[in-house]
Amino acid sequence: MTDIRNKVRFLLGDFSTSDSDIFTYGTSAVFTLSESNPIAITSVLINDSEVDDSDYSFDSDTNKVTIAASLTSGDTVEIKYTYYPNYSDTELTNRIRAALTQIGIANVGTFVYDSEDDAIYPTPEEKEENLIATITAILINPDNRTYRLPDITINVPSDLPTDQKIRRTIAIYKKNVHGVFSI
Repeated sequence: MTDIRNKVRFLLGDFSTSDSDIFTYGTSAVFTLSESNPIAITSVLINDSEVDDSDYSFDSDTNKVTIAASLTSGDTVEIKYTYYPNYSDTELTNRIRAALTQIGIANVGTFVYDSEDDAIYPTPEEKEENLIATITAILINPDNRTYRLPDITINVPSDLPTDQKIRRTIAIYKKNVHGVFSI
């Protein structure tokens, strides 16, 4: 799933970026990051001194960082982190599951998402991953005119309804072995 999510992010231009938030400690050692879709905390500084990873915890579901290190009222806490600007992994996973349904309906293959393993079974081949990522990108941003991956490039007219774009993409996928086509 990670590879497919990364391909979808590539198709949509949702690249990770860095940011930092600065807080002044009052009474709560729990700090909420300003950006949605955080990936990881890169460092935490208290009064410009970096603290160990063991001195804080991060909950990506709530965007909250809890500092376990000793804080005094008025301390400056800077949290540096990476995030995706547009889509969370959960949002992408849900759209990927919808793409798997579209692919199943079109008799390309039957894939099942296992949430416990965060995996698709049977494991899709590279070409199938690219199709799944492309269908997902169409579902998320149907107005995008071009989708490009290493073995597939799709040029799409903007006036075509989303379901037609998906059907035509799958139909061409079934027939075309060259990887570059227009709908």
